[in-house]
Amino acid sequence: MHINNGNGTMSEVAMFAGVHASDWSWATLFLDFDNDGQKDIFISNGIPKRMNDIDFIKFASNDDFQNKIKANTMTDADLDYVRKMPERRLFNKFYKNSRDFKFSDSENLILNNKKTYSNGAAYADFDNDGDVDILTTNVNDKAMLYENLAQKREDNKMLTLVLRGGEQNRTAIGSKLMVCKKDTVLFFEKYPTRGFQSSMETPLYAGVGNPVAIDSVLLIWSDGTFQHLDKNTLNWQGANDFTYKKGLQKFDFQGFIKNKKIKNTLKKTLVDVTETVKLDFKHSENDFGELDREPLIPHLTSTEGPALAVGDLTGDGLDDVFIGNAKWEKSAIFAQNTEGVFSKLNCPALDVDSVYEDVEALILDLDNDRDNDLVVGTGGSDFYNNDEKQQSRVYLNDGKGNFSRLTDAFSGIFATVSTLKATDLNGDGFIDLFMGARSVPWAYGETPRSYLLQNDGKGHFTDVTPQYAPDLAQVGLVKNATWSDLDKDGDADLIIALEWGEIVAFMRENKQFKAKKLTEKRGWWNFALPFDCDGDGDLDILAGNLGQNSRLKASEKEPVRLYFNDFDNNGKKEQVLTYFLKGKEQTFATIADLQKQMPILKKKILYAQKFAAMSLNDIFTKAKLDDAKKYEANFFDNALLINKGNGVFETQSLPLSAQWSPYKTAQIVDLDGNALPDVLLYR
Repeated sequence: MHINNGNGTMSEVAMFAGVHASDWSWATLFLDFDNDGQKDIFISNGIPKRMNDIDFIKFASNDDFQNKIKANTMTDADLDYVRKMPERRLFNKFYKNSRDFKFSDSENLILNNKKTYSNGAAYADFDNDGDVDILTTNVNDKAMLYENLAQKREDNKMLTLVLRGGEQNRTAIGSKLMVCKKDTVLFFEKYPTRGFQSSMETPLYAGVGNPVAIDSVLLIWSDGTFQHLDKNTLNWQGANDFTYKKGLQKFDFQGFIKNKKIKNTLKKTLVDVTETVKLDFKHSENDFGELDREPLIPHLTSTEGPALAVGDLTGDGLDDVFIGNAKWEKSAIFAQNTEGVFSKLNCPALDVDSVYEDVEALILDLDNDRDNDLVVGTGGSDFYNNDEKQQSRVYLNDGKGNFSRLTDAFSGIFATVSTLKATDLNGDGFIDLFMGARSVPWAYGETPRSYLLQNDGKGHFTDVTPQYAPDLAQVGLVKNATWSDLDKDGDADLIIALEWGEIVAFMRENKQFKAKKLTEKRGWWNFALPFDCDGDGDLDILAGNLGQNSRLKASEKEPVRLYFNDFDNNGKKEQVLTYFLKGKEQTFATIADLQKQMPILKKKILYAQKFAAMSLNDIFTKAKLDDAKKYEANFFDNALLINKGNGVFETQSLPLSAQWSPYKTAQIVDLDGNALPDVLLYR
């Protein structure tokens, strides 16, 4: 399902809407079947021979069978197997519009519904009762007529228009109808050919809800001319006939949109000036088969770049830009001139380190010599076991934009870095760091080591986590962090966004940091950005998460889980991601993926059909599941944590339109100059 954003782009939201998995589908009819002013969906389903059945594909792709096909030596017995290709009768689907692009699976509203091989589908008001009925054609079976009982609710009405066009378009195909209700516009188009090899009756049907709320009705003919229809003279019980006439006024869509204020007022606030300022850089991700190494992980951890840092690196008072690159690709520094144009600096020290994966960076004065240096965090999952390529780096500036790498800046410190954030831990005037780690290479599910690092004033960093925050070392899978005085006591607290965890703050109390959960919602949090959302003088938190446009849905009763254990006793731990479907916890991975990683399951589960009916406890023993390290997520919404005072935060989901994507980071700006914070969310 693609939502028109009104700016030349579309957003794919089928998983958000709940209509992404209707099975083997043919015709899709998008119409208001209950006349409440919201378009619903009917989908015809079924296939006589299911050629994508996993068990059949496995049989048909074996070497013996394929060799017989190539040699044309198939026997009658072999052909009999082909004839036994699985058949799949399916229920036709009905999704009721719940508003805000959400649909509920209302298959149960089809009385006496039965499984069929339906393909073609058409609608019309067959019984002239003011609502639309459905006719389906079924393979090797009788056609089926679905009588619509919605009109028993008298307050909702359907408008039926019989349109007679000009000589070249007698049924007025392409005409449009707009029904205006305050700030809402119901939009209908006349295109009779829909679904699979199907065509509808020629009237234009428009479910409008309660006609009392209608402000105006506009009929726009296929040539772009229009006329107003008087709602008080329209026939709400039967058909309304309208014939095209020449000489009507052209409809001004842009003027209509402006008048109705259906416009993104910020659409022209931001202008892409990349080419103008010559910031010519392309991040190139290296080809690395992380899923070959760990095929059961929920997502890649090796594609986190590029790093981005802004600051004055040439000493001229202008902001320059560092952009990191992937393994084997060169990162770059772009210096800005007085005209706002950038040019790439020659930086041999960076070029020779292209084997690293640069995912995080800061521009700061690390050696206290009054010019800015560069610290680069190393990420990715290519290297492991404390390889030297897992160390982050410091590049010292000579004050003129020439850099040299400082050896042993992070001696003995190895991490797959997700975030670097600067502070002054001990008040000595030197920049110290929090280094957050996202994962352990080759062992997603193990808790990585994160660090508080103290600067000696020359750019060398020492691990001081045990002295300041012992609980921080194994806090979890860190995605992002920020320093902010959350409790307004004059010192910086550390706010951390965790994957498979909460938003956690390490509150500064004298010389120690104490962990405090800011929400009980466990998610795949990507960032936590403090700002005063409600103007009450304290800091709230904007938090990015997975969002709702995903197959994975998480709640308190039905969480998404990750089990980490050696399930097949081969000395290496596997990840088993699970979710709930129709009340049953089951694996997210397919049987093929599980068997590839754990061949022992090939003996236990011979057929995919059997696997489809198995729960998690049918696949793995209770002992293995109980012994596993468990992660759990119960909330995937992008959210605001509203500060209620006294350290209490209330978690509120962002509007539904902000749930269509995972958000990785954000900025707080004032785009419209009204002195109120605006939010830029980045995917």
